[in-house]
Amino acid sequence: MLSFDLFEYYNNNKRNNIILTFKGAVSQEILVEIGSIIRNQFNIHKSIKKIFAVFVELAQNIMHYSAETEFSIKEAKDVGVGIILFSENDKEFYITSGNMVPTSLGKKVVDKIENVNKMSEIELKEYYKEQRRMPQADGSKGAGLGFIDIARKSDSKIEYQLNDTNNDGEAFLVITVKFCKDLD
Repeated sequence: MLSFDLFEYYNNNKRNNIILTFKGAVSQEILVEIGSIIRNQFNIHKSIKKIFAVFVELAQNIMHYSAETEFSIKEAKDVGVGIILFSENDKEFYITSGNMVPTSLGKKVVDKIENVNKMSEIELKEYYKEQRRMPQADGSKGAGLGFIDIARKSDSKIEYQLNDTNNDGEAFLVITVKFCKDLD
């Protein structure tokens, strides 16, 4: 018998208004499947496109940069392992992601988030244009626009935690993005 209490887990999700959660290897196939669920779950909300775009950015961050990986047979390569959850309250939707990262990378991510959190909408738009013209950084798997794009789509500042794990130079990075509900 498992020592894990599924009923307690269920009640915790219910108390915290968790709509959907996924923990595991985030492959392209999983990204597509969860994306379909999101589109169906949130389709009645005007912010569906923003929610979906941010989900994709956060999932891709896990896929490409997680320190914990598993081999994907379908993709024939290692993909990142992490957790993504969707929750809500009366006024907002939340997307939260978490994954292990090398502490040095986690600190760089925190710096990027703090930088974009300081910017106004106009500054973010200009910074986005400026970064698009820049060459791709060494070791980057994207154009470096992810957190700028997330900040532009979010309805508030990006929240984050970088938790020390006492695990040989790794930390657990948590990112939360909020979206206001359409309250007509």
